[in-house]
Amino acid sequence: MHNLHVLIHQTRPFHQIRLHQAFNAQGLYNVRLSDDVGEIISDLARGRPADLLVLDHGMARQEALPLFARLASIASTRALLFVGQAQAGASLAHEARRHGLQVLVDVPWPRLAVALGRALDGLALERKGRWRNCHVDRACSLERA
Repeated sequence: MHNLHVLIHQTRPFHQIRLHQAFNAQGLYNVRLSDDVGEIISDLARGRPADLLVLDHGMARQEALPLFARLASIASTRALLFVGQAQAGASLAHEARRHGLQVLVDVPWPRLAVALGRALDGLALERKGRWRNCHVDRACSLERA
């Protein structure tokens, strides 16, 4: 798990710091920050993959949907993790799944530390050929890939 490449897209510096520290607390230090969707797409196209891309549910849909389409076409990101609260009837995690992307977990801000630990455990299992679906309010379940 310690070799995972994490890319955090967050426009608010306070949230960037909080997320970066949360990953460091889990023993992950290969963490990049971005506040620009175009930069994310350029980095991925240049061969700088991310095992985990962290996105905010508050991200504008007009930025998110083209990003999801691009991620699906280049297949350089293994999983997405969403933080924050989904807007009523407009879940970006749902849209990402519709594009065929693997959404690791939705994490509300107050439960970040616990849910992040579970999600990273699930991603580590996925690397070994198993997938773990994690929900913040329920236990994680194992499925064969």
